[in-house]
Amino acid sequence: MKFLMLCREARLYSCQRLKNAAEKLGHQMDILDPNRFLLKLEQNAPHFSLYYQENHDAKPVLLSEYDAVLPRFGTASTQMGCAVLRHFAAKSVPCLNEAAAFSSARDKWQSLQLLQQAGIAVPPTAFVGKEFEAQDSVSLIGSPSVLKTLTGSQGIGVILAEKPQSAVSILETLTETNVPVLLQEFVEEAHNADIRCFVVGDKVVATMLRQSKAGEFRANFHRGGSAQSIQLSDAENAIAINATKALGLDVAGVDLIRAKTGLLVLEVNASPGLELIEKTNGADIASQMIKYLVRKIVGKN
Repeated sequence: MKFLMLCREARLYSCQRLKNAAEKLGHQMDILDPNRFLLKLEQNAPHFSLYYQENHDAKPVLLSEYDAVLPRFGTASTQMGCAVLRHFAAKSVPCLNEAAAFSSARDKWQSLQLLQQAGIAVPPTAFVGKEFEAQDSVSLIGSPSVLKTLTGSQGIGVILAEKPQSAVSILETLTETNVPVLLQEFVEEAHNADIRCFVVGDKVVATMLRQSKAGEFRANFHRGGSAQSIQLSDAENAIAINATKALGLDVAGVDLIRAKTGLLVLEVNASPGLELIEKTNGADIASQMIKYLVRKIVGKN
């Protein structure tokens, strides 16, 4: 089969792992930048055409057919990347995370709403309107609190405000610069640790406990955090699987946090990285993703 991966940085570990896994299983994979696509709607068949421009000096090339698409693009490419996914969906080409699900996961507030709607516990969170008083917003959430921009990854756009006035100041600054922001209750009893679950289909294929470095509350690897393998109970695994399904995703990185009230879902990532969790668990997640994608193609036919 011939697959297409949508990613701006083909050299990244996750992209190379997935490409190598596909090739070992006898498939072909191209890695293309979604921002270099031109999508065209036509009256005559095939109706949906895709052109790709390798660089500014290259002539656009009409792309051949693909059996499936894997989205691995970052937040800066969400709009165009999802447009490409919808274009392929219109051609009945399976995507390993459809555009609507991918887009929902990228919006932190919308994803939390969908999780809550599905009965999945999330930290107390508020989405603040521009005209709502910052002081009142902070009072309703309490202190310390975490402020998060609606988009962002690898811990970027996540700020801990230990005192109410700090939260008010940050919130006012972000609101004034037209940056939509969430206010979230800080789960102090988690001790700056969270759990990443990697879900493929209806199975948790790997888990790890991430711990922040000294002086940092974000446990992300890119912020200096460390990781170790961890075993979860069936009930805990079920939370990660249900969170993935609530957003309509095939593949997800589900971040959990242990609070006094029980396990909470912090975030669901539609394009989770493979490097740290594969190396921590010794798991071949890339091959499991490719095999799942093949089953999805076969099921469609």
